[in-house]
Amino acid sequence: MAVDMTDLTIAQYRQRIEEMSVEDIQKNIEYYEQPGYNCSALVTADGVISPRTRILHEVLTKKLRKKEKGYSKIKRELTAIQWAKEGFVLNPDAVGEERYTNSRYLMKAVYYREYEVHEDTEAAKDFLKSRRMGYNDKLK
Repeated sequence: MAVDMTDLTIAQYRQRIEEMSVEDIQKNIEYYEQPGYNCSALVTADGVISPRTRILHEVLTKKLRKKEKGYSKIKRELTAIQWAKEGFVLNPDAVGEERYTNSRYLMKAVYYREYEVHEDTEAAKDFLKSRRMGYNDKLK
């Protein structure tokens, strides 16, 4: 088994990778996992031998999770009410996709993607308020 050696410690190596962009990390992973590359381990300055891509995968996963959570807590697909609770309203040209809401196929809802909405907290509050008013009128 061939190994690569570095004069960095594990912490320094991890920090260097964390400063890289997601695309660069993915390129490194692809390069290290290609069939012609035969160095499957990395020996660091503190004497630790680790699989070459393990740290890259860990940092990449962490960055992708941060990226998902960091964008105003936007989830990929939500209903109009869920988007309004997050402070977003639908674009006028939003189409959405109708899907079942559970595994028993009892109810359907229309889900909208993040590019079909825009941020407008006041309009979102008004939308939620009008929904509540309509619900209260039905109870009377």
